[in-house]
Amino acid sequence: MNTKIPIFIFITFLLTFFNASSENIKINIISDKLHVDMDERKSTFTGNVYAHNTDLKVWSDEMVVNLKLKKDEIRDIIASGNVKIVRLVEGGEIYGDQANYSLENEIIIIKGNVIVKENSSQVNGNELIVDLKNSSSIMVGSDSNRVEAIIIDN
Repeated sequence: MNTKIPIFIFITFLLTFFNASSENIKINIISDKLHVDMDERKSTFTGNVYAHNTDLKVWSDEMVVNLKLKKDEIRDIIASGNVKIVRLVEGGEIYGDQANYSLENEIIIIKGNVIVKENSSQVNGNELIVDLKNSSSIMVGSDSNRVEAIIIDN
């Protein structure tokens, strides 16, 4: 069974969720506090952050939305602290300590105690790197947290 397929499908939905600048997709972000720094062109949401649209729900302790220097377009989004992402339509969840989505490079990096759940199957590792341009993903382990795949055929 190819575990790259469920992860790729999940990442496709991440792209849809986060690429609000070019697709005019509505994203709702709720938090305890919002700090907007126009000089640095970033918005920082802190405390019980919850972001959602029609496809995904994302929870984290903090979410930073950085804009491009010359345009009002999103450069990257960084969610940190107890990150949880849930796909609404297909199901599936991803957990990690931090998720960084670079719209310019079309790369998503999820770091720290990464868990990807799809149906009854699960992949664990230290870092998940998803290259959306090349449709590839790599789960990386560490000395203390090797990559582990638990695949259950339903």
